[in-house]
Amino acid sequence: MPRTTSRHLGVLLVVVCTTGTLATALLPAAAAVLVSDLTQALAAASAAAATARHATWSTGLRLRAAWVLLSAACACWFAGQTYWAVLSARGEEPFPSLADLGFLGFAVLSVLALLVHPAGGGRTGLWQRCLDAVMTAGAVGLVSWQTALGAVLREDAGHDVAVRLLLAAYPVSDVALVVLAVLLVTRTPGDRRPLNLVAAGVTAMAVADSAFTYLSATSAYDGGTADAGWTLAFVLLAVAGLCRPAAPAAAAPDRTGRRTSAAASLLPYVPVSLALGVALARTLTGTTLGRGEEVAVAVVIAALLARQYGTVRENVRLADDLAAREAQLRHLAFSDPLTGLANRSLFLDRLEHALVLHARDMRPVAVVFLDLDDFKSVNDTLGHAAGDELLLRVAERLTGALRGGDTVARLGGDEFAALLEDGGDPIGAAARVTAAMDVPFSVAGRSRAVGASTGVVALAAGDAAVGADELMARADAAMYSAKRAGKGRVVHHGAPA
Repeated sequence: MPRTTSRHLGVLLVVVCTTGTLATALLPAAAAVLVSDLTQALAAASAAAATARHATWSTGLRLRAAWVLLSAACACWFAGQTYWAVLSARGEEPFPSLADLGFLGFAVLSVLALLVHPAGGGRTGLWQRCLDAVMTAGAVGLVSWQTALGAVLREDAGHDVAVRLLLAAYPVSDVALVVLAVLLVTRTPGDRRPLNLVAAGVTAMAVADSAFTYLSATSAYDGGTADAGWTLAFVLLAVAGLCRPAAPAAAAPDRTGRRTSAAASLLPYVPVSLALGVALARTLTGTTLGRGEEVAVAVVIAALLARQYGTVRENVRLADDLAAREAQLRHLAFSDPLTGLANRSLFLDRLEHALVLHARDMRPVAVVFLDLDDFKSVNDTLGHAAGDELLLRVAERLTGALRGGDTVARLGGDEFAALLEDGGDPIGAAARVTAAMDVPFSVAGRSRAVGASTGVVALAAGDAAVGADELMARADAAMYSAKRAGKGRVVHHGAPA
């Protein structure tokens, strides 16, 4: 069914049901009851058909089963409503009746549908979902007790035990439906349009059932609010069924697999705020809360505080993870992936900083620049893996030969450099590097002698300031002078090779 057709059917259904509901206020009593019953039946039948259609669009066994169960629930309510409409047309309005089997069957099948519906989150947010369930159940149960459920179960309700239990079954089942709907919406990522409408429909059903239960318990039920609520509930469910699932390419990206929107995350706090507001209002008006109500308020508050404490801890953990990831990214951005030494970017950054201090505070700075001699022959004869192993051993020896505060870097290929600050002796450092390189390396199970040509450039405290590129050019020139002089040598810039 095209998306535009689904929208048109949804609009038509809303218009028809709204017209039928408004007509009950204008018609004589007998006709109003008949129109109201037929409008509710039409809405339930439409919801059953639309949700069944949605099941055929759904992919995945659990998702399809959820919509099939929801369709069966609406059909069950339609059967109960049809039976009740027949009794009402005859002037019979027994309570309880077989119609209640259809109405309660809707609650049972809807609960199963919400339980079967797939949701995200996995094990990572289990404690959050448990606390949300306790918090939401306590809040919705408290509101139900302070309205419909309490009116039914009080000793002076005026009905026998069987009738009171049947009346209580409606708000109890509605509490379960609302809690499941809230939890499902908060933990389901991706396109939640149909699920949001189902949750709204379930909430409308709960309000209508609570109104019916309260009015029946007080012998004041005459249609009106409850009937309009049931019609609205099934209109919402029908519109939910007419929403085609989003195509995978058009679905919102979900990089974590469990991400939900901020609005959905705040949903459990809505019934909590309502419940605590009702309890506070009753306290301010001088109404004493019962022991059960006090326990429910305490449970809701405790779950709320635990939820917030857990959220703070989770945020701290996420912040720590983010800081660790940022540190790791910085390390990867400024370190050589093979040797773990500083890379060219970090080396030049620190060299520029050292040259700023030299120009401002007259601090000495020096660069030792070396290139391995005949490194290409190692790759050619022993392979690139052996060449990488040799570079690792060279990096280890350079780090051991220089001071801990010196910046040792691999600039690329077989070129290495060291930045000496705070009065380091560049000639002595170059001599230590040369001595470290004199010892043969063990590469690929073989002993291999590898030398290095080293260029040294230094700026004393009174020397004129130069840029980083100029200083590196001088060091590079000194290194090539060492190579031309026979390799394995150290040449200081400005001195004869």
